[in-house]
Amino acid sequence: MTPKISVIITNWNGLRLLQKNLETIIINSPEAGEVILTDDASSDQSLNYVSELQKKYSQIKIIHHSKNIGFAKNSNHAVKACHGDLVVMLNNDILPHPNYISNAIKHFTDDLVFGVGLAELNNENWGKFYWSEGYLQYEPGVSIGKSHITGWLSGGSSIVNRAHFLKLNGFDEIYAPFYSEDLDLGYRAWKSGFKLLWEPKSIVEHKHEVTTSRFPKRLLDYVKERNRLLVVWRNITDPSFLRSNQLALIGRVLTGPNYLKIILAARRQIKSNRPPIVFPKLTDREIFDLFK
Repeated sequence: MTPKISVIITNWNGLRLLQKNLETIIINSPEAGEVILTDDASSDQSLNYVSELQKKYSQIKIIHHSKNIGFAKNSNHAVKACHGDLVVMLNNDILPHPNYISNAIKHFTDDLVFGVGLAELNNENWGKFYWSEGYLQYEPGVSIGKSHITGWLSGGSSIVNRAHFLKLNGFDEIYAPFYSEDLDLGYRAWKSGFKLLWEPKSIVEHKHEVTTSRFPKRLLDYVKERNRLLVVWRNITDPSFLRSNQLALIGRVLTGPNYLKIILAARRQIKSNRPPIVFPKLTDREIFDLFK
């Protein structure tokens, strides 16, 4: 049975990017029964532009939030609202090549496949997890031109099994406004016994023109460090890894007292959010061993 396909495109004040990319996304996604723009309270003319485009492409749907809710919640709402068995998740600065969907959906005949990462042109790499210096670390794996397991899926260039995504409650909204949601979801998926793959024939161009660049660098660095710590505290259960994280935190506070603010901010996030959704089957060590 051929799965139903939905495409969702996250957007916040991305009129210029939509004008550049949206029609190509639609044309190169013939398998999709619906293409959903999920708009996070844009104040530019994004909605007007897409509303006009609906007259030409009936598969376009619009979800609009009157208040900005951040990438994770915006994406989660769209996945819940769509009708596809498989959901293509794209940022508005992604330009897919023809057959990017058809080259990936073959992997979903295996029901344990949580999702498939797309190959970003000139950066065709799968993701590798490892533990070092008290933190969950990640780096690009070596591309050999074949499909490969990957640690996580980019929230802006991947295809996921909708039922599996919803089972894990999607992106953990503790990471608001952005950063590390996709890393966290990938780790929880592996820990829950799912598989994540990367497909080199599913090619997209990533222009790296995302709207996070509009935020002050100081804020971006702060959120990155806070969320990096949250990934450990939300996911790692191995006692020896947690001890090494505690030692790493002591060292960071001693060498840079401002890091105490990061620790306190992470603790506040944990107190004000629900525990992560995970169905443990693999240990932390078993996950890291997959990528050795």
